[in-house]
Amino acid sequence: MKMVISPGDRVRVTHLVNGYERGHYKGTVVAWTDAGKLKIKSDAGLIATVSSELVKKVADGPAQ
Repeated sequence: MKMVISPGDRVRVTHLVNGYERGHYKGTVVAWTDAGKLKIKSDAGLIATVSSELVKKVADGPAQ
């Protein structure tokens, strides 16, 4: 597994509320933004922009 997070990779996102961990969800990386954040499409179908510090890579995306 590559160490770099790329579009198509499966990730685990930590959900924070007032600085406290309140859970997590899994999703797929859509793209990196110019500001250095990640656009994630969750398994529930929602798209969110999150800091890369809250993301942990779970698996590589499909080979291209």
